[in-house]
Amino acid sequence: MKHADALVSRVPLPPERAHRRVREMLADHSGCLAAAVPDTTTMCVVGIRGRVGAVSFVRLDRGGADAPLSPHAVVSVVHAWVVSGGSPRALRSIAPMPRR
Repeated sequence: MKHADALVSRVPLPPERAHRRVREMLADHSGCLAAAVPDTTTMCVVGIRGRVGAVSFVRLDRGGADAPLSPHAVVSVVHAWVVSGGSPRALRSIAPMPRR
């Protein structure tokens, strides 16, 4: 894939390796804004490329064991948040809305 706004790795990795994989994904795809790798807990490591190329990281809860979110959903929410002007550091967790 040559062009993408957000990338996702499907393979869960330990947190330190997940951070490294996110950096690799963003380095390999210069036009990509956000990349996510699920870690081996219920968290997801997301990297966001800043204006000067620096990468900011956030590690977000994917909804817990009761309602886990895919890393695809997590990176989509983070991408939408950032392009609308939100700070990645302001995000603490992402959880699905309960069904009615």
